Amino acid sequence: MKQRNQTMFILSFLGPPFLIYALFVLVPTVNAFRYSLTKWDGLSAPAFVGLHNFATFVSSRSDFIPAIKHNLFLTFVPGVFILTLALTFANLIHHKVKGARLFRVAFFFPNIISAVAVALLWLLIYSPTKVGMLNHFRSAFLHQNQPVAFTQSSTLLWALVPMIVWTATGFYMVLFLAAMENIPESYYEAARLDGASPWNLFWSVTIPLMWEVLTTGVVFLVIGGLKFFDAIWIMENGRPKTPTHTLSTLMYQKVFEQYEIGQGTSIAVLLFILVLIATLISQRLMRREALEY
Repeated sequence: MKQRNQTMFILSFLGPPFLIYALFVLVPTVNAFRYSLTKWDGLSAPAFVGLHNFATFVSSRSDFIPAIKHNLFLTFVPGVFILTLALTFANLIHHKVKGARLFRVAFFFPNIISAVAVALLWLLIYSPTKVGMLNHFRSAFLHQNQPVAFTQSSTLLWALVPMIVWTATGFYMVLFLAAMENIPESYYEAARLDGASPWNLFWSVTIPLMWEVLTTGVVFLVIGGLKFFDAIWIMENGRPKTPTHTLSTLMYQKVFEQYEIGQGTSIAVLLFILVLIATLISQRLMRREALEY
């Protein structure tokens, strides 16, 4: 009787959240897999086409392969700068560099701004008109009076790199800083007594003891790069083209502009699979024996 009451008590707490999760996550996920095998415009009855939607993505006219390349670019190129800067700033703040509290707030500030606002802000920075800060500096200091259209489709991906770095570095800095502050100071003191330099402290003490958090950060970077959407959609005025499409913008365009629900959901399914595979690969490549302290 007691065990039954305990089971009912657990189910009363887990039941409602599970039902909500099933209704808003599991059911749409199953439907997405189902609709990915159909040709459907969202109005008429779906027509089963099997794997035809997936086969069209490998054709030479498809935007799917370029979109994957753009996602990979937006994952790895900004990711290298983000990890390097975040680890550097976190290490400096951890060792009480002057102004550490101010830097902690300043670097994290971009994360409290919405993605749309960030995209609009950088549109102004890159603007070829007089309000564009970057072109204004080129004119004032380099005497280059011909403005550059940084956000045109051919150069937009490179223009997104500093924006992504500026936006994301603070989050990863705080994440890594939290891990560093959990490392006992006695480890650093012992290493200093053995003659370790600041670089040896960072590479031989800090990095190994925060490796699991660093792995989590890499996984976050991979997922964010594969799901990138907001800034491209804003900077392309809602009309991304082949040179700037990512998987998310291509999926949105297929579903809500071209009314090709089957192809759109098949992109969503492939995106889900890619994120899952990339996450597993990232964890596998960064796997090492956990250090306890």
